[in-house]
Amino acid sequence: MGVPEALVDLCRAASVEESEDGLRVVADLRTAVRWRTHPAVTGVPGCRFLAIHALGPGSGVLALVDRAPRRLTLAQRRRLADFAAAAESLARATLGFREALARQELALVQSRKIFDRASAAARIGVWECGLPDEALTWTDQVYAMFDLPRGATLDRDRIVACYAPESREALAAARSRAIAERGGFTLDAEIVSFTGRRRWIRITALVECEGGMPVRIFGMKQDITEEKLLADRTRYLAEFDAMTGLANRATFQDRFAALDRPPPGRAPFGALLLIDLDGFKPVNDTFGHAAGDACLVEVAARLRLSCRDDDLVARIGGDEFAILLATTAPGIAEEVAARLIAALSRPMTWAGRAFTIGASIGIARTDGRPSADLFVAADAALYAAKAEGRGRFRVADAEGGGLREAARRA
Repeated sequence: MGVPEALVDLCRAASVEESEDGLRVVADLRTAVRWRTHPAVTGVPGCRFLAIHALGPGSGVLALVDRAPRRLTLAQRRRLADFAAAAESLARATLGFREALARQELALVQSRKIFDRASAAARIGVWECGLPDEALTWTDQVYAMFDLPRGATLDRDRIVACYAPESREALAAARSRAIAERGGFTLDAEIVSFTGRRRWIRITALVECEGGMPVRIFGMKQDITEEKLLADRTRYLAEFDAMTGLANRATFQDRFAALDRPPPGRAPFGALLLIDLDGFKPVNDTFGHAAGDACLVEVAARLRLSCRDDDLVARIGGDEFAILLATTAPGIAEEVAARLIAALSRPMTWAGRAFTIGASIGIARTDGRPSADLFVAADAALYAAKAEGRGRFRVADAEGGGLREAARRA
């Protein structure tokens, strides 16, 4: 039951009156001119006796009230003063505790602000999932990754459906293993958010147990989309020619050297085609480098269209290209070479101007030869094709000691 407001007002008013020892006693409030008409005296609770002892600045007062008039003995006054001193000490301790608690709460709020800002800057959020009820709890940053409103209801089945198929399978396997082993895992996963955005997130997880039984799994999720795109871009620049999009010389050399140690399960390459453009320099000299660049881009497109997906098509020099055919079937290399010569001899246009180039091709079949010998044989065949008038291909024989008379014009 609360203290009547009238009584609180009475104690507050009486406490401001000065006294020598800090104790103010009114034996009978009804006979005191100042207090006999006060609501706390005439109404509820109908006080007759009041003793007030100040507890010190900011600590309040100690009030002793009674519905009957009374007087305090000297011993009672001393006991009341002692009790007031104890109450004042307790009040100060409580005040100190409250101030310390307020400081801690302020520090906690500040720390939370710093954590939230750091989390936002690093795109890191904290998550946990109860076991076995699968109840999810997220911080704001995880909601942001999945483009969900803060505090939205979380259904784990719907969340898991956001993961790309391969990532979903990897997550299920890593999670099951971590729970079974009472351990943890780290996984980079691709998701499609609830607004259709594709993102990459890095998941760290740890299983918590009670009595040896898993009770929850928790950890962090970090948005690594920019990191992933940068890594993919860096890898692309390391492996592909920036202008044409074909494999670059480094990638070609790596795959070509693998002929000497074919990876398990990968189909062997059947032939090497070295291609050198005919008439490319006049395009640069007449129309400028922009036209030359456009010509190389168009050449790359025609080369890709003339080859299969399993073939490696690479730009290995300014206007030099190489193709590793992923087939050992006889006659295919010649068919591809003839198709390439025909494709590259068709007119090209740039800025409203038309021009024509051509191509010479040297072919060498792998036939178990070391990669170094294979390149020398294909290069010799290319040199012979250009020497005989360009716009044709030549095939190195299996022993690499000569050229087959299989030259064809486009």
